Amino acid sequence: MNKNVLILNASPRTNGHISTMLQIVKIELERLGANVEIVKTNTLNVHPCRGCMSCRSSKECALPSDDAQRVLEMIRRSDAIVVGAPCYWGNMPGTLKVLFDRLAYGLIAETPHGWPKPLHKGKKAVIISTSTTPFPFNILFHQSHGVVRAIKEVFNYSGFKTVATVEKGGTNKQKGITAAEEKKCRKAANKLLK
Repeated sequence: MNKNVLILNASPRTNGHISTMLQIVKIELERLGANVEIVKTNTLNVHPCRGCMSCRSSKECALPSDDAQRVLEMIRRSDAIVVGAPCYWGNMPGTLKVLFDRLAYGLIAETPHGWPKPLHKGKKAVIISTSTTPFPFNILFHQSHGVVRAIKEVFNYSGFKTVATVEKGGTNKQKGITAAEEKKCRKAANKLLK
């Protein structure tokens, strides 16, 4: 049976480094027989979470239906997820954060004692991030690494196991993806399907 993989592209740049690396992952996944869907977060209509917490008990968002519910259904159908996000002030872009906030009830539940209970246990994830801060400072100064850390936190609580990360620094000085980075992207795709 072919696996379903969802790719969330949180970069507004159609031909940027994130989009290029996600395309490499997509091509490799399809070569391996996976069914792949891509969602660009900057094209979604997602209203910010109001923090009303009603979704904790009702298991649905109190806000009118928008693209958040559509993406949640895609996550539920997926066997694995890939998120590509550039660094915005040491963290993920706002479009991705707003989406994750709105999906909380579909990613985690609560035990009777109030502890988080993951709803996607057993699924795998890959995180790809970029930063204009040059390597290795993109990692040391928690730029691309800050993005990876924040997304991993969401994945850990949701039950996803992060099997690979790809971080690229110095993107404002580099025009494309290196052969080594392309290889890392293909390797990450392979880890998702093992």
